[in-house]
Amino acid sequence: MQKISLWVTCAAVGIALAGPAFAADAPAASSASGQPSTPATQKPIRTHHLIGEVVSVDQAAKTLTVKHGSSKNAKDMTFMVETDTVLNDLKPGDHVKIGYVNSSGHLTATTITKNEHTAKK
Repeated sequence: MQKISLWVTCAAVGIALAGPAFAADAPAASSASGQPSTPATQKPIRTHHLIGEVVSVDQAAKTLTVKHGSSKNAKDMTFMVETDTVLNDLKPGDHVKIGYVNSSGHLTATTITKNEHTAKK
């Protein structure tokens, strides 16, 4: 009888200790502000920069295509632009410096600076 009661006690203690372990793995609920909390392992979005030449400006789609790199390895990149005012001042051939973020393959320009200074030949 003592062996059975020892087994029952051990099983009850094991179940009691396992409950909180399973609860710790539950997904986090929303924070006090009502926004879902973000996991601690999520990387912050990093801003990248490049200097290039404007290839095209699409006011309707709010996009800007820029060619950058050496003439041999030039690459066109298209950026989403959130404000129209910057696009109004740009035309193909302008040299620009762009700060942008890459969020799941979508490039969004955060800063666009028109370079008035070009190297003398």
